[in-house]
Amino acid sequence: MDTIPLVSIVIPVYNDEDVIAGALDSCLRQTLSAIEVIVVDDASSDGTTDVVQQYAERDPRVHIIRQEQNMSAYQARGVGIRAARSAYLLFLDGDDELADNAAEVALSKAKSTNADLVQFGVEVVGRDGSTGGGFELRLQPRIGSLRGADVLRGLFPIDEPAQGQLWRFLFRTQLLVDAYALMPDDLVLPRVNDLPITFLATALATSYESLPERLYRYHFGRGGSGQKVHDLEWAKFYAGAIHSINTIAPAVQVIANRSSDPAFVHATYDSARLSIVAYTTYYLAEHTGEDLLAETFAHLYTCAPAREIVHATAKFRPGALEKLAAHTSRIDLSERPARSILLTTNVLQRGGVTGVLLSQARLLLAAGFRVTIAAREAGSDESLVPRGAVFVQIDDSTSLADQLAQWADACREHSVDLVIDHHWLYANRWPAFALAARAEGAATIGWAHNFAGRSVLLGITRLAFQTRNMGALSQLIVLSPTDVAFWKLRGMPRVAYLPNPPSPLLAEASRVTAPRKAPTGRPLELVWWGRLEQRTKRVSELVQVAAELRRLGVDFRLRIIGPDWNEMTAAQLNELADRLAIGDLVQAVGPLYGEDLLAAIDSSDIFLNTSIIEGYPLTIPEAQSRGLPVAMYEMPWLALAEGNDGIVTAPQRDATGLAAEIAAIAADPQLYRRLSAASVSAAQRELSHDFATLYQQLVSGTLPASHSPEPTIDDAKRLIDLTILFAEESAKARKPPERRRDRDKSPRRAAESVDQSLSSRVVQKATPAARTVLDIAPWLRPAALRLRHALLRR
Repeated sequence: MDTIPLVSIVIPVYNDEDVIAGALDSCLRQTLSAIEVIVVDDASSDGTTDVVQQYAERDPRVHIIRQEQNMSAYQARGVGIRAARSAYLLFLDGDDELADNAAEVALSKAKSTNADLVQFGVEVVGRDGSTGGGFELRLQPRIGSLRGADVLRGLFPIDEPAQGQLWRFLFRTQLLVDAYALMPDDLVLPRVNDLPITFLATALATSYESLPERLYRYHFGRGGSGQKVHDLEWAKFYAGAIHSINTIAPAVQVIANRSSDPAFVHATYDSARLSIVAYTTYYLAEHTGEDLLAETFAHLYTCAPAREIVHATAKFRPGALEKLAAHTSRIDLSERPARSILLTTNVLQRGGVTGVLLSQARLLLAAGFRVTIAAREAGSDESLVPRGAVFVQIDDSTSLADQLAQWADACREHSVDLVIDHHWLYANRWPAFALAARAEGAATIGWAHNFAGRSVLLGITRLAFQTRNMGALSQLIVLSPTDVAFWKLRGMPRVAYLPNPPSPLLAEASRVTAPRKAPTGRPLELVWWGRLEQRTKRVSELVQVAAELRRLGVDFRLRIIGPDWNEMTAAQLNELADRLAIGDLVQAVGPLYGEDLLAAIDSSDIFLNTSIIEGYPLTIPEAQSRGLPVAMYEMPWLALAEGNDGIVTAPQRDATGLAAEIAAIAADPQLYRRLSAASVSAAQRELSHDFATLYQQLVSGTLPASHSPEPTIDDAKRLIDLTILFAEESAKARKPPERRRDRDKSPRRAAESVDQSLSSRVVQKATPAARTVLDIAPWLRPAALRLRHALLRR
């Protein structure tokens, strides 16, 4: 007599000849003998059916159903469900196994609690046979018992990654029959073919129980999980997961219509759907070779709207955003006329990056563009926003996903065509924001505010990150031809240099003053203004230069103007001056603004600058516009220093040399007059730029080629020399303090290594300096070797 089984085990198989025996053996070892095993062969082309047939001949509980055409595991499971005779059903994949007591334990729990669903634990077996790990932990039941709508709420919590593996549950068979009845009969789901039915069954269920026992043995990597994406067809297969979750939308609508809370059903489905979109993006990002990612992501964007892909990934898989941004096609500036421009930085404050951004905003407004200014961190001074511009604050206390949603809202609300990011060089979040802007149809331009070698000097490891993500930018704007060479050598072809717009102080001068008369019969008045920033502006060197001037017998006074900053304050500078016995000659006075600052500049004779690295120091043209000669340490990449005869220089850290240059100016009235006149001419040149035309060319992608010169061997030589200098300075900053008897405070010692020739450094590349460079900047190794070979051939 044929006994009706208590549990049906449905196994969809396709070309599982090598593993199906293990799955069947685990079924036939069940401590509950009243089972049936329904194997649905999805048109295998190997010997799978022969193996199953042999088992069926030995044990009548094993049944095989053959499909003539491969229709996916989704269809195979549906066939098995409709053939099942028992009231409860388990699923088993052909490459996995059940624990010996799986059917008995799960069925006992279902009957004792009258549960529609019983979840049990899972053991995950890696390719090397190991078990455990994060994936296994995530598969374990988290909730003991659920009733009514809480079943869906508990198994598919909103805003959490969706998990829908059918083989984690014992189902009431009728639940699955009802779920399949809501779907098209001929539906084929090659990828993620289980979650759609799990979701529908969960939405239909009214009771749920769980067991801690690990009753399923899952072999990770045997099937489609964890596989590499070798070609575009594989990419399309994995991207099919989005199609799979999309197919149940009509069924979800039916269930929602029957529900007392249809909004909750839809919200849960929307969350699960976005989770699958995010997982698909993550999987493709992690398992696809770099050479195939652009093509893979291009296909991904045909499977879901760009906005959904970006925001789903930010919410559920933010780690995948970087690769998505780096390999997503950019918006060509010439393809979309820009009328509305968003300027962004971290926070609006006086001076620095903000000063450039605000000047740019005024110029763009005057040229007829709509301008929005966005700050991505709290603490902005909104009073600085120019009239006519709109200010947007991104709430940085929220998650990255929420920040990107705010960003997208701002782009849509203000019809933004183009984003100019003034903070991209200093942050790791910018690719995500560029990606979110692109999803709204807006291109992103990165605007650099410092020389590229800054990262080497400061020991910042962000430079490789920025290079990897250059693809997210439609254009990169830098401040000098040397910067153009650097980024082009790093693989960024869309880079050009532009001058910074004039600062308010410079712009409001309306006209450049006449050359100054030489100071005679009184002390020479030196001035410096800016942030008291030590690492790059080296403000303590101002005091060292002053000490050397005192030693040379120069009659002078030095006024240092600016707000305290991080590791340096006005009080510390005054204390240093006192220790060097020049406190009566040097005074750090704190910040001055507006007319007070202008009066201080106009009462001075020379602008002194000791920065080691700057991109486009606006203080130089500001000083020169008032007729002040400039005395500074060498920064040979500065575009505004090229052909600027109002500047005298000394090597970096050579306080004695810089003091000697200033002493020579003080002693020669004619030299002072010539330098002052040259400063005025240089300032006139800086004010003569046609920014309206330059910006129109920039936003339309029509900047002349002269703004983007191709790198030369001399550019490479200069870059390597500068990198060595910055690497040595960085190494000094990291070096522990020496014992007192070994110290040498002479400025000459600090500058000894600066004037070594490039050829000797590269050819003799085993020097400690060269090794330091390659340790800090390994990306220079290929360029260094090519340059060495070129030099040896000369």
